[in-house]
Amino acid sequence: MEQDNKLNLLNEKFINGETDQEVEGITIMIDGKFKQALDIIMTNITEYSNYSEVMR
Repeated sequence: MEQDNKLNLLNEKFINGETDQEVEGITIMIDGKFKQALDIIMTNITEYSNYSEVMR
């Protein structure tokens, strides 16, 4: 199995401290060629300084 391309999503539930409402959070883990592609984007477009900005 090829390990070069990875995108893992983790769903978690949190409680908003102000409203006590349950909210869902998502953690995205990237690796391999997809990460390399995002690195190229961040290198060439200086307005992006982290992976969250590129993904958004």
